[in-house]
Amino acid sequence: MSREPSRTWALSWRLQVHRPISRIKLLAITLTALSLGNVQAEDLSITESLALTERQIVTSALSRPAWIEAESGRMAHAESIVTETGMMPNPVFSFSRDRLGMTGGDITERTVEVSQTFDLSGRRSLRHEAATQRLDAARSDSRIRRLNTIADVRRSFAVTMHHVQIQSALGLWLTRIEQAATMTAKLAKAGEVSGYDRRRIEREAQTARTRLTLAQADAARSREMLSALSGKKPDEVTRLLGELLPDSTPALEGLQAGLRQRPDLASLLAQAEASGREGQAARRGWIPDLTLRVGQRTLVEPTQSGNGAIVGVSFSIPLFDRSQALQQRSLADQQTLRAEHQMAEAKADAELRGAWQQAGDLRTAALAYRSDSPDGTQGLTAIAQAAYQSGEAGLLELLDAYRTELDFSTTALDLALRARLAHIELETLSGVSSYE
Repeated sequence: MSREPSRTWALSWRLQVHRPISRIKLLAITLTALSLGNVQAEDLSITESLALTERQIVTSALSRPAWIEAESGRMAHAESIVTETGMMPNPVFSFSRDRLGMTGGDITERTVEVSQTFDLSGRRSLRHEAATQRLDAARSDSRIRRLNTIADVRRSFAVTMHHVQIQSALGLWLTRIEQAATMTAKLAKAGEVSGYDRRRIEREAQTARTRLTLAQADAARSREMLSALSGKKPDEVTRLLGELLPDSTPALEGLQAGLRQRPDLASLLAQAEASGREGQAARRGWIPDLTLRVGQRTLVEPTQSGNGAIVGVSFSIPLFDRSQALQQRSLADQQTLRAEHQMAEAKADAELRGAWQQAGDLRTAALAYRSDSPDGTQGLTAIAQAAYQSGEAGLLELLDAYRTELDFSTTALDLALRARLAHIELETLSGVSSYE
């Protein structure tokens, strides 16, 4: 039923082209299209000059004052423990005055004394080494947080760019539907198309507007998240510049070679070494600390007085507590951490190989789908438009061609996004980022 009205419209359109007024309209439409094209080209150049790249967004995220202060605070805390364990105990100064009442007069005794405890076992040195190892673990943990921050920002950047490009594709689809709807409405008033065609294309336009609204909402939400992660204002991340599809996947051997130095694995090893040093210190618990005392004692009696030097040595007797509990705890911690490192290393290797395979396959699929035919889908649209104008195809065929081109564009963008996210995950799992 829709083909006859379409042929009537096409015949009417061909007849009107030869009229002077139609030529003027056609010229006006052409000039308008050219002017719009120039404006769009100028807007594109301006947008590119103001757009933010992924590297700029990552740099902004890592230079946020709050992020820097949080990391410096954690490192300062770990460094303070190293300083604390390396210090000797403070000397102790004591003064006493005793007075004893006697029949012949009071006797006064004054004592001034300084004592210092010395570590003869080397436990303090071992604890200092343990604290230094934990400082290395804290540095590795800082690198983990840095890598995760970079990955979060890059993922948010990719998702935002994906939503923006989906929004552009839907905008183009809506523009074409609205142009066809406008022409169909005019022809419907002239009785040259069926009421079904007019209502069908209006419904298609309504669907396109709804999908575009949803895409705009998704883009707005992702921009807010990107703004929060990067420290920039939401209006500063409205223009993004970059390619969604990632570059070639790096070689698996190179990624596996650097896997052993991944920060989370290095942190577990450093913590295990620290527990080992603490265990060594605990095993020396049978060696007591030596306390040396020096001072002066003065004795004053009613008829005479005198003073003399005090030298004393004291130490505890490790009869009951020889740091047995600390030995057990250190040994258990070391055993646990080394086992966790072994399991984490095996898991990391498996995840890396899986992510490498996934990243390569997704990129290959995205490239193959993209190279299959943007020209083919555009060619289908052009054929459908020509057939519709000539009356050889109906409105449904034209709308199907528009949807086919939209589906191709959105599918290509979805594949590119998945390939990008897999590439980011692969780089994060390798423990090495190009943005460090």
